[in-house]
Amino acid sequence: MSRAYQHVKSLAEKIGPRGSCTAQESKAADYIETELKKMNYQTSRETFQTVTSFSWTFSVIYLLFIIAAVIFPSKPNWGFILVLFASVSFYLEANTFPLISQLLPKKTSQNIIAAVPARSKTLRKVLIIAHYDSSRSALFFSPKRVKGFRRTYLLLVGAISLQLLLYALGVLTTIQPILLWVLSLPSVLYLLGTLLLFIHRELCGEYTPGANDNASGVAVLLEVAKALACFPLLTTTVTLIATGAEESGTNGALDYLRRHRPDKNTYVINLDNLGSGHLTAVTQEGILGRKTASPELLDFAKQTAEEKRINLQLAPYHLLTTDGTVFLFRGYPTVSLMAFDDQRLLPNWHWPTDRAEFVNPANLDAAKELVLGIVRKLES
Repeated sequence: MSRAYQHVKSLAEKIGPRGSCTAQESKAADYIETELKKMNYQTSRETFQTVTSFSWTFSVIYLLFIIAAVIFPSKPNWGFILVLFASVSFYLEANTFPLISQLLPKKTSQNIIAAVPARSKTLRKVLIIAHYDSSRSALFFSPKRVKGFRRTYLLLVGAISLQLLLYALGVLTTIQPILLWVLSLPSVLYLLGTLLLFIHRELCGEYTPGANDNASGVAVLLEVAKALACFPLLTTTVTLIATGAEESGTNGALDYLRRHRPDKNTYVINLDNLGSGHLTAVTQEGILGRKTASPELLDFAKQTAEEKRINLQLAPYHLLTTDGTVFLFRGYPTVSLMAFDDQRLLPNWHWPTDRAEFVNPANLDAAKELVLGIVRKLES
């Protein structure tokens, strides 16, 4: 059994489901910190307060749309203002810029950080990042429905846009508000149904073992750390970051950025869902807005794959946000390394079947070589 696969089993089976801000997430942080210390790294553990689930954030937003629909017939101006605020909040939260989530109750999570200083003068910096918490399951992640996840999300965006448009017409034109309100009801009902799905997720969903998502990414991170501990780069400082609370809204990555404010020339390699399927360098991210990955990092990924005979695909990823999305939307040269099945979906995504037995050890070894190849090409 490869050491990388042992890490997956330790996180997904011995520790088990690792929901954001839970005791099990903290145990996973302990495990990662211990493993890094075995490699003689000096680690830092940075705790932060954050929301425990993105369900609560977006439930509040959807509730605002519904409240706006209730008050719009009698108070069109207030209904429009509320819908406008909810729409802006939705757009910001979907693109990793917290607004509503800042106002919600919070619990403690943590990032585990270790650095590999350059042996000589530092000419460039690289962040290698992987989250270690696991998601809660939901009906919209079920194997029967997940194929339509993107389509369902676009319908949701359409419902929000239609309600905003109709209420704007009610305020800015002479069209009777009650007529526009009636026309908005299908959108409001769709948002109500989505709200109920999110509430059901929190009441009935279960935290997944998170073997592929994302014990696999952490395993690759630790194996890369082991290699760099033996052979540090000459002019490149590498920082290894295991983030908590990614599944509740990329909060570990956001906290790292707030604390450290790395230079905008810092390269970022994000490792997520690498354990099953076709290894892929993600060319573009964002479920609502879209940002393109670093052409330089993509080129180095392709060169490394050719040299090491790694079967690597290049493809966009437009489902939920990743830690890589956080850095891309703030202008950092970033690439996410992931793996997709034949339908370009994440295998066992946010579902109880995300177990270690479905992780391919060969994927982990190939991903490790890919990451090391990229950073060494940056060095040269």
